[in-house]
Amino acid sequence: MEPTADTVAPASEPAGARGALARSRTLRVLLAIELVVALAVVGQLWTTRRQVIEAEQRDLGSLAGAMAAQADATLEAAAAALGTTRDELGSGLLAPGTPAADALLRAHVAGLPQFRALELTDAHGHTIASSRAGGPPPQAIGGHEFFTAAREGTPGALHLSLPRIVGRNEPPAITVAMDWRDAEGRFRGVVMLQAAPDFLDRDFARLSPSADTRMAIYRRDLGLVADGPGDNTRAWAQDDAAHGLWDDPARGQAREAQLPGGEVRLVAAQALARAPLLLVVSRNRAAALAPWTRQAWLVGGFAGSALLVTLLLGLRNAREQARRVASEAALAAEQARTLRAFQAAQEGAWEWDPASGRTYLSPRMKELLGLARDAEVRDGPVATALLHPEDVEPMRAAFVDHAEGRSGPFDRVFRVATPDGGWRHVRTRGLAMAGPDGVLLAGTATDVSDEMRARDERQRLENELGRARRMEALGTLAGGVAHDFNNILASVIGYGELARDALAPGSPAARPVERVLQAGQRGKTLVERILAFSRGAPRKHLPLKLQPLVDEVLKLLASSRPPGTTLECRRRAPEAVVRGDATAVFEAVMNLCTNGLQAMPEGGTLAVSLSAVELAQERRLFEGRLTPGRYACLAVEDQGTGIPEAVLPHLFEPFFTTRGTGAAGGTGLGLAVVHGVVVELGGAIELHTRAGEGTRFELYLPCCDEPVRDEAAPGPAPALPLGDGEAVLVVDDEPALVELACELLAGLGYEPFGTESSTEALRRFEAEPDRYALLLTDEVMPGLSGTALAAAVHTLRPALPVVLASGWGGPQFEQRAARSGIVVTLAKPLTRAELARAVARALRG
Repeated sequence: MEPTADTVAPASEPAGARGALARSRTLRVLLAIELVVALAVVGQLWTTRRQVIEAEQRDLGSLAGAMAAQADATLEAAAAALGTTRDELGSGLLAPGTPAADALLRAHVAGLPQFRALELTDAHGHTIASSRAGGPPPQAIGGHEFFTAAREGTPGALHLSLPRIVGRNEPPAITVAMDWRDAEGRFRGVVMLQAAPDFLDRDFARLSPSADTRMAIYRRDLGLVADGPGDNTRAWAQDDAAHGLWDDPARGQAREAQLPGGEVRLVAAQALARAPLLLVVSRNRAAALAPWTRQAWLVGGFAGSALLVTLLLGLRNAREQARRVASEAALAAEQARTLRAFQAAQEGAWEWDPASGRTYLSPRMKELLGLARDAEVRDGPVATALLHPEDVEPMRAAFVDHAEGRSGPFDRVFRVATPDGGWRHVRTRGLAMAGPDGVLLAGTATDVSDEMRARDERQRLENELGRARRMEALGTLAGGVAHDFNNILASVIGYGELARDALAPGSPAARPVERVLQAGQRGKTLVERILAFSRGAPRKHLPLKLQPLVDEVLKLLASSRPPGTTLECRRRAPEAVVRGDATAVFEAVMNLCTNGLQAMPEGGTLAVSLSAVELAQERRLFEGRLTPGRYACLAVEDQGTGIPEAVLPHLFEPFFTTRGTGAAGGTGLGLAVVHGVVVELGGAIELHTRAGEGTRFELYLPCCDEPVRDEAAPGPAPALPLGDGEAVLVVDDEPALVELACELLAGLGYEPFGTESSTEALRRFEAEPDRYALLLTDEVMPGLSGTALAAAVHTLRPALPVVLASGWGGPQFEQRAARSGIVVTLAKPLTRAELARAVARALRG
């Protein structure tokens, strides 16, 4: 019997063993003694820590005092130099703006190596004297805060700036300034010394007791004047910490301060006597306590080791017992988890001893193999009649190869029959290992039917996408070829009509011209079939009933079907209306039925049916997919030999045929035209075929609710409408077609103006927008296309009629033409009558 999750007893013995151990009196006494010793060690270490911090704070206070004294001395020297210069200004010994004044300033600053320059400004901050060899810097300092403080502050006081750029291409400097006034006490300017940013703290690195000690000097407005030797880019303290030190009357006492980022530092502050500056020295508390921390770890480690050894000796026997119980409980828990994992994963387990034939299958494994829970199995996990016949021998061979070491890890997928007549895909993985009687095979299995279906569906979608891309590329190629061929046919048919009109009807010279025109019409029909596939020709989509059109096709086929073939018709959609081009739909139905008849060279029945279907959900077919809605389904089924699987990927490609070449061969355009028309109408194609059993095509065309227009009965051909001298601008990149169109238009009573460049046509129209009554243009041209040219001229003259003539306009041709304001489109090659009616319709509506 296979264990289940419910049969696994909970392992409560480890908890009971630990409870008995905790209730032991000896252990409680031992733990109490060790706790007292541990507390004593911790107390002594904490006392040592406090002493280390106090000693560090005293050292920081001494360092702050020493640095403050040095800074005061430097500022005192600066004050003396500035005061001397100030007195010289007052006594007239120094006349600003003279070379003698600059020389005197250089003499003063020469005795102050820590300062770069001595300068003098007027009351507006403009430099009027300087010790710099290159003359005074160009910028004024009247807007700086130290200048304002000197002007409005106490006479003779020192004022320091923050590090700033003094002149071009110079490093930052700190300005030490003092006001100078005339005999009446009026403010006349500032005397100032320019110093390097570290002039107050350059000896800090020498005096600092450790590399991690930091120093900063703040002004009363929290401006950072200095941050230790360097370029003033390091700031250990935030403004709020400095503000608290400024406002603390006991700031001279060292203390601990926690910065906003969480860092704790030991801080000592000292106010400078010579200027309103606060010097702050600090050190990271963790760095200061590093020696103590190492000692604490050493002492704690030694004490902890001793206590641990003592505790381990007392717990040795009890712990061994607890370990044994815990191991048993862990093993039971692991077995329960493994069982739960197998049940959650819906995997089966199996073992097979090939030497003895003994086989173990878990209940889930038997379920996967379609066996009863009490079924006896020997000779391996796949010894069952339900296994797919094609998988029996490959599975046995795979087992043998793996058992004998000729293959890697065992991993196979096989099929098992299901009660509903289908097949379940089962994946099994196993491994060969040493058993008591030789090699033992063991493994697991799981149902992968969903994964296999998903894989097949993904492969089908990839094939469908590749086929669609190939069809699109071939359609573009075919359309381009048809476009160039149309241009040739346009010249043949157009000039052929002109030549025929110039000859007497029935004359010997007229008969060859008629043959030329007939050949041109056959070429035009062939091009129209190509364009039906590429979906780039101008078409007029109108609502049409499908059943009468199918009846017309069947009527033609009935009179021309091959011997031995019969037609079977079932039409049950008399009101089905689709929106499309009637000629294109007729040709698609005719091609599909003709293809079916040609697939039965030995005779047979061609079944054609038309029905209306309603789809409630999306459906994917062999070629395309259908959204929910109403469709007309045209099915054509033959009794031929079927379509080989290798042909299916190329079935709708143009010029692809399996009937060879020659008189009995095909052009390869029949199914390509069917595909192009169906896609153009927004439909899809389903295909059912099997070798030797025939083929069934189903065309699904979306139905519409628009009314069908009644076609008027054909009457005598009306006379061609003629022009009245209207100017027509003709644009085509083929010179022969421009010349032909101009001749035809001139013969119809119009005044044509031709050009081979769309850019030139736009230039002419921009020059004379009111001259032309109509624009006749090709679509595919270098530079501007026909639709782009129409959009451009409509910006100048929105009401200008445009006739767009093209053999192939590319994808979405009709939509682009409509967006450009074009209502009349023609398919090349043009006849004289088609051109006359199109121009008249565009001009007169």
